[in-house]
Amino acid sequence: MVAGEPDPFECVVLDVKARAPGFYTAAWWTYYVAGVGTVYLLRAPGQRATLLQLDDLPDGADPDPNAGRDLVLRHLADAVEALARPGAGMEGRV
Repeated sequence: MVAGEPDPFECVVLDVKARAPGFYTAAWWTYYVAGVGTVYLLRAPGQRATLLQLDDLPDGADPDPNAGRDLVLRHLADAVEALARPGAGMEGRV
């Protein structure tokens, strides 16, 4: 490397907050953080259920332990956790 030349490497640091697993709400939106840290949107206004992976929770999302009482949300959360297990979806296949 010659003095004065730019360094050919670039380092990018992302500030991603660790979130505790569980349900979160922000306004009328419900989210779930899986045990492995992935974030999913489970319910939005006008929708009974959805399953959309997101990069992170929105600002203002607060833990909502009561959301787990909703059977539909609980089933979606269980599906998210099942997807995180090694070999998920491969049961019964040879």
